[in-house]
Amino acid sequence: MFLKIVKNDFIRNKIVNISVFVFITMAVILAASATNIIANLIQSMSELQESAVPADITQMHSGEYDQEEIDQFTEVHRENIAMQETMVLLTFDGSNIHFDQNQTMAGTIQDISFVVQNKNFDFILDLDNEKLDVTEGKVAVPIYFMQQYDLKIGDTITVKSGEYEKEFVISDYARDFEMNSSLTSSKRFVINQADYNEMLLKQAGELEYLIEFKLHENGDSQAVQTAYIEEGLPANGPTVGGKVFLLFNAMSDAAVAMIIILISILLIIIASLCIRLTFLATIDEDLREIGVMKAIGISKKAIKKVYLNKYRVMSVAAGIIGYLLSFAAVYLFNGNMRLYLSSDLSGNLKYVLSFIAPLFVYFMIVLYCKKVLKRIDKISAVEALRSGIMDRGKNRKYSFPLLKNKFFSTNIYMGLRDVWKRFKLYRLLFIIFIVCTFIVILPINIYNTMNSPEFSTYMGIGKSDMRIDLRRTDTITEDFKKLQEELKNDSDIEKYAAYITCSYQVKNAEGSWDYINIETGDFSIFPLKYLEGRAPQGEGEISLSYANASKDGLIKKVGDEVVVKVAGTEKTLKVTGIYQDITNGGETAKAHTSLGLNEESVLWYIVSMDVAPGVDIREKMDYYQNTYDSAQVNDIKEYTQQTLGNLIDQMSTIVIGGIAIAVIIAVLITALFLKMILSKDMSQIAIMRSVGLTSKNVSHQYMAGTLMVLILGIIFGVLASNYLGEFLVSMAMSSMGAAKIELVHVAWQTWLLCPLALIVVVGCTISVCCKVTVEDDLSVVLRS
Repeated sequence: MFLKIVKNDFIRNKIVNISVFVFITMAVILAASATNIIANLIQSMSELQESAVPADITQMHSGEYDQEEIDQFTEVHRENIAMQETMVLLTFDGSNIHFDQNQTMAGTIQDISFVVQNKNFDFILDLDNEKLDVTEGKVAVPIYFMQQYDLKIGDTITVKSGEYEKEFVISDYARDFEMNSSLTSSKRFVINQADYNEMLLKQAGELEYLIEFKLHENGDSQAVQTAYIEEGLPANGPTVGGKVFLLFNAMSDAAVAMIIILISILLIIIASLCIRLTFLATIDEDLREIGVMKAIGISKKAIKKVYLNKYRVMSVAAGIIGYLLSFAAVYLFNGNMRLYLSSDLSGNLKYVLSFIAPLFVYFMIVLYCKKVLKRIDKISAVEALRSGIMDRGKNRKYSFPLLKNKFFSTNIYMGLRDVWKRFKLYRLLFIIFIVCTFIVILPINIYNTMNSPEFSTYMGIGKSDMRIDLRRTDTITEDFKKLQEELKNDSDIEKYAAYITCSYQVKNAEGSWDYINIETGDFSIFPLKYLEGRAPQGEGEISLSYANASKDGLIKKVGDEVVVKVAGTEKTLKVTGIYQDITNGGETAKAHTSLGLNEESVLWYIVSMDVAPGVDIREKMDYYQNTYDSAQVNDIKEYTQQTLGNLIDQMSTIVIGGIAIAVIIAVLITALFLKMILSKDMSQIAIMRSVGLTSKNVSHQYMAGTLMVLILGIIFGVLASNYLGEFLVSMAMSSMGAAKIELVHVAWQTWLLCPLALIVVVGCTISVCCKVTVEDDLSVVLRS
């Protein structure tokens, strides 16, 4: 029998029930999608880690190197070290790599290295997560470059370096656990041993080393790193722990999952409000029927069950459909994961975890329905038959009489007056409009921030027009001096600053020595935004990145001292500032030029510059790129986009999804709210029409009131996304080294385009709903 009741009720209120059904389905889709993405991320990361067997400690080094010393060290520390392997890299500049009718990779910010497959661990895999086995004349290309340059299997690349020139056929794409992410500044091409030997013989490329250690399950990573430093082993380069590679691999997909989870939580909150709204409208419509059922002796429990069963059936059906559709939705967001982490995401974990979402939504709806249905207990049979019980309560002291209106037309004034008098009723709509605006504006602000040149300040780089990175070559020091001399005499360059990054030993919180990358130069020319303090301006001053100053780093604050070893001599430096940096694991530092250089451990040279007004930046970039073979020239926006990789593309998908979700929510909730309020006001509307007001007049009253609530909701929603949104993003990014993100707000988008779109959508919904209801047969309404 109850199925018949549900069916009849569904037919009677098709629009309302379909709206609620769609809304519950959407909530399940998003909630299940978020859990699905997390399940896929856990599964794919676990499988990739199992197949690649990554190193727990990776020491990058360039310069002199003795494997015997490394072997002796490994034997001494066998209680911690399970395996050791050294990968020898042949590093080339992007201009040495040719493809597709003589194009080159000169524009890339990545270091390009050619390697052979390791024997024991840190394996580079194919797209099936199998160990790559490349035959002679073939090459496996990193996924990053496959995407960036649209390289396909069967295409060729040619390596030209001095006397060496050879063409390779692309046989596979390389999935590299340690260097997959665009946040890592190096990428590895895998070739056959015979081709590699030929490169070595002809001295093609620069030699660099990855000295890697695989620890026992309970091995002490910090103890091994400290001992390595104290014994003075090769360390002319950064040291990276396995957790950093794990974080880099998971970051882009985890960021997407976090944003979807946030939207899902907001959507579930809205679902609760939506159910309350629907119940109020339904109970108000059925007030007389409830009175009749109570009068003939039907129990409160039985009456509640009539309403509850409908939402139970609806929740189950919406849960099943939402659960199934969530897998299609996840496919849109999992493209990056399938490419970089695992092509096969068919494990059972995602089905189990995703099923939690519809169960959670079902129980939440049933519990909330039971809470709302307690209103039925307060309704007596007599009062219900007389009607009007749901509106009981004290009249407001301020009634805003029409005679006092001096500024608005009568219809607009009546609409605004209605909102003020019944704000408790409109409060629900107000909250939902705030959430809708938040869902639209926050992803847009994040996307704009990532695309902004100012994002470079979160990468430890001052804002400038151009950036020149000099690669390690035999002539790098001479090129660096020559470049500075040319920039000094170039009238097209307004200002420039040269920076040198070296590896130094620094005394940590325990009193032992660690390695730290310190960039020296004049930081007043292209200043950073500091979380605390200022840039180093004189001798004996240093600023630390947030990650280095935090509890996981040196544990320092502004005013503290740091002991650094320069060319064998200990120097005490005062911390003058703390800045944000998400590159190199976030652990960097900046010091005044007076610190001095560790000549044997110079990592890279960088020159930042602004061009004079009217100068074509692209032409200037091309000039310096062609003049200096070892140079890599980028504008800051391009550098940022290459570093962030496809995270920006994924954010654009979320922006579109957020807009679509917000529009659907706004339309459904507005329609449901108007259905409820017009049902409550049916008698009042009939009286207004009987005294001469037209349907258009009545519609304008509801239009004015609802749009005022929308405008207020938009204002509060934009402010929430600007301030609360910044807090949430900063909290999420703090683990990456950026503890205070200032989101970029494009005024015409946040205050004009998006609000205008919501106003148009909501306005059309109000117009349609009011037209359908207000134009009902007046005589029928008055008789009822």
